[in-house]
Amino acid sequence: MTLPLRTPARTRRLLLGALALSTTALLTACGAGADVGGAGVACDVPQPDSATTVNVLSYNSPSTNPFSDAIATGCTGGNLTVNAPTTDFSGQSQRAVQSLSGDQASYDMVEVYGLVLPLYAERDWIQPLDDQIDAKGDDLAIDDIDPELLAALQYDGQQYALPTFWGTVIFVYRQDVFDDLGLKVPTTFDEMYAAADTIRAETDMENPLALPFNAAGDTTTSYNQYLGSLGGSWFEGDTAVPSLDTPESIAALDAMRATYQQMSTQSTSWSSPEVITQLQTGQAAMSMLFAGRVSALLDEGQTDQFDNFAFAVPPSVKEGGTPATSLSVDGLSLAANSTVDDDLLFDLLGVATGADAAEEAAAATIPARTTQAQAADLPFEKAARDVLEGANPNGLPQVPYMSDVYAAMAPVLARVVNGEISSADGAAQLQAAAVSAVASAGFAP
Repeated sequence: MTLPLRTPARTRRLLLGALALSTTALLTACGAGADVGGAGVACDVPQPDSATTVNVLSYNSPSTNPFSDAIATGCTGGNLTVNAPTTDFSGQSQRAVQSLSGDQASYDMVEVYGLVLPLYAERDWIQPLDDQIDAKGDDLAIDDIDPELLAALQYDGQQYALPTFWGTVIFVYRQDVFDDLGLKVPTTFDEMYAAADTIRAETDMENPLALPFNAAGDTTTSYNQYLGSLGGSWFEGDTAVPSLDTPESIAALDAMRATYQQMSTQSTSWSSPEVITQLQTGQAAMSMLFAGRVSALLDEGQTDQFDNFAFAVPPSVKEGGTPATSLSVDGLSLAANSTVDDDLLFDLLGVATGADAAEEAAAATIPARTTQAQAADLPFEKAARDVLEGANPNGLPQVPYMSDVYAAMAPVLARVVNGEISSADGAAQLQAAAVSAVASAGFAP
């Protein structure tokens, strides 16, 4: 990919953009070199010659913890200490920028995902891994990771992180309700709205459709889903010119407004946890959620409906379109400013993203390793994989100014969803906001 020309203020502005994004979105065990480490994860990393500490920065969640715990618990011992302090998502983003942009790393291994990886790679904050993968790919069993997932963590043709887990937005529904009312899984939004009308009329559910529509960021994910389903794009080809004032963009905004009108007026304050609660308590019967977040619906300790949920490919906005989905891939990267030996860090990365860690994670999410994902027999994995292998998994564009553009969308989308402005005006404002964000990030068309 050829990047656009950069303005002289690129360095300062990219850092400001990264900081803006970050405001949006010791245990003892068998020592390193032992056959089996803590949490059931094998760790045969060679011992360093002297006392060495490796710090891992990963946000705390059931999906991420197994990978960081694999080395914090399993590889600590002898001369090696691996720390993985508990950090929330926004705190992780802030600390990542501060650590990676400094002269010396506070964190040697950092959790990344598609929205931030291009920025980190463009700034040379994280290390390309291709040479080490070429040298140790067989040991890593890299072929067990879907190429689509590896590609999601590449930038400018180089691999900057190894995937840990992934998810696509999938359709979640109450199988028992659909069966009782003779409903079919919707393939278009109109069919989804019609199903909501039927459920509303035939049950005591006032708002059977519940989606994450939090104005602080979830609406931007929805916009990406709907725009991709309609065949639209964020930018003109490989340029930094936004293309958000197109007919496809206007239609995506129309769909967001129509979807909101099918839901509770409180939905603009809901993210995934609130939506999951609606489903768990029987207040809703349909949603679209990232697959990595739905395991709570299957936990009989959390909901009486645990055996009533089913999963499918999401509907398309219009007939003939691709599913209204989005691909998210998380992974671990190595800080370029770390003073820890590169070979040791890569060996630890191999353990953290390896088969044992993937098996530990499979109880809560879809691990990137196909063998462990399929062995876990997760009820939602097939729907997510059907999307992944479909025509348009719809990940965000892998450009370093994407985080700035993404952050600029939310205020405009909120006004469209609430009916304060028309979709046409909203598209024009999205275009202006995106143009400004790209310029502020230090890039020119």
